[in-house]
Amino acid sequence: MRKRRRLKEASDARSAAFLTLRDMASGRFPEEALEEHAAGLSARERGLAHNLVLGVLRHRGRLDYVLGRFLARPDRPLPEEVRDILRLGAFQLLHLDRVPPSAAVNESVNLARRYGPGWSVSLVNAVLRALTRSDRLPDPEEAGLPLVQTLALSESYPEWIVERLLGRFSPEETRQVLAAGNEIAPLTLGVNTRRTTREALAERLADCAERVEPAPYAPDGLRVFGARGAVHLLPGFTEGHFLVQDEASQLAAMLARPEPSERVLDACAGLGGKALHLALASDGPVTAMDPDAGRLAHLRPEARRLGADRLFVLKGDVLAAPFEDASFASVLVDAPCSNLGAIRRRPDVKWLKSALDPARQAEMQLELLSAAARLVAPGGRLVYSVCTFTLEETTGVVEALLARHPEMSLASAREALPPSAHPLVRPDGLLETWPHRHGTDGFFAALLRRAP
Repeated sequence: MRKRRRLKEASDARSAAFLTLRDMASGRFPEEALEEHAAGLSARERGLAHNLVLGVLRHRGRLDYVLGRFLARPDRPLPEEVRDILRLGAFQLLHLDRVPPSAAVNESVNLARRYGPGWSVSLVNAVLRALTRSDRLPDPEEAGLPLVQTLALSESYPEWIVERLLGRFSPEETRQVLAAGNEIAPLTLGVNTRRTTREALAERLADCAERVEPAPYAPDGLRVFGARGAVHLLPGFTEGHFLVQDEASQLAAMLARPEPSERVLDACAGLGGKALHLALASDGPVTAMDPDAGRLAHLRPEARRLGADRLFVLKGDVLAAPFEDASFASVLVDAPCSNLGAIRRRPDVKWLKSALDPARQAEMQLELLSAAARLVAPGGRLVYSVCTFTLEETTGVVEALLARHPEMSLASAREALPPSAHPLVRPDGLLETWPHRHGTDGFFAALLRRAP
């Protein structure tokens, strides 16, 4: 069996970006891999590496389409490491105005020399130099391709995602959804109102960003555009004045907010954003449960930083939860999903998921939600949320749960949300957000009540 060649450590932003892309091919999260490979670089180089990785992931389909024009044999498979080097070079040439073309080409050649097979040096040099000399790039809009393929190539998405969106939207709005997923999302914060106010925190952050705006839907949210520096260096972080949480996620957590002293369970806590939100908004006990000990390890220091002293962390699976039936007044199931609503923050999702994933996820989501339903006390609430838009994982799961559990009924999300968020609630009472319409992640949530 051929041994995998050990790649040399990163010495600059481009090598860190390349190594991150290669690690992702083995299943690592981009943030985790980038943190490792860019650890020894300056803040400026780390920032460039971050932009390169996310840029290639956002535009990979269009980059491959353009590069195919300049390959002598575009139908011939290339080793993935060579393709990643070409993508990094093409992204710099097409999207980064501050990088001189000569530097983009030369640094890509250096990557090929350092990490690629010997023959790739001349190929990378020839392809990227031809790209710099071209006065007209290939445009899928002019190629006479079918609509699905045209949109997939133009906006850099797998065709199956485009097909799903065309089933719900017009071609023009489908394009808007796709384009919004390729935009850089603002940093969104949930303000810890136990320690400060939204207005006071916005004033402190004003000098650290291009602009800071109150979130239009979540009453304790802030949108921070063009933040300068890492999150942990922003004013108020050390004092626990905020947590990083998308506005739609804040609203989903609000659906599960209990009455005073009631017990709450976040049954799929993950990194714990919603559990922290609930613990800060309640004077009763909040239990955050998840089977992944690594994620819970992140949650504990965050709870200390924010002063969430009523949060209890438990490693466990809701399918075998160590609680008696009807133990909680409110149970939140923020279920693992296809994550298609978070593509603007996780562009790697586009290329990791397949058309079969939503149906597979929906089966698991229904089992998690059904197990959680037995933990809800009479008259209590069950909240189901996912950051995706597929019908299988959203309304399909809710309908199946109601058929399986006649003691549960659908309530309107308006009951638990402030008036500012009511425009996000559909006529059937379900919460649904879209990046292109609302500037939030794509999110779905249902509020269910158990009969008294």
